Amino acid sequence: MDRAWLDAREHGWSRAPVIEVLIPSTLDDSLAPPGRHVASLFCQHVAPQLPDGRSWDDHRDEVADLMIATVDRYAPGFARSVIGRQVLSPLDLERDFGLLGGDIFHGALSLNQLFSARPMLGHAGYRGPLKGLYHCGSGAHPGGGVTGAPGHNAAQIILKDHQGIFT
Repeated sequence: MDRAWLDAREHGWSRAPVIEVLIPSTLDDSLAPPGRHVASLFCQHVAPQLPDGRSWDDHRDEVADLMIATVDRYAPGFARSVIGRQVLSPLDLERDFGLLGGDIFHGALSLNQLFSARPMLGHAGYRGPLKGLYHCGSGAHPGGGVTGAPGHNAAQIILKDHQGIFT
């Protein structure tokens, strides 16, 4: 993982990527026709902006091909089974979903983005700058991922702020 991260910092993406593969149609067969599946390939070892002014628009498919080929090395025949694809680069995630730098965690989970600094100093603790506005998504501590922890923590603050109203 460290090599993949270092390679992405220098090159823009890892040339030996670590890929998470999910196949949701194994649990929900309504996602694909009978005998077919939907797979999601996810790789975090990509730079939000490519070095040397290159654009993700020009390299999106090259990286997707690399990811499919990498999975195929471990699951032979995977590449032949792909009949369609949707490729989302960091630039696409920013343009289509408003995720700055394509960051699904709404800010890197680095020291300056944790605890009392998430989402930013002075606005942690789940209470927003406007009365009644609470932070409960990836931008709140402890950050993104499928944990529900930011929502749980924000709910505790909301209950505390409105004690007596919900009883």
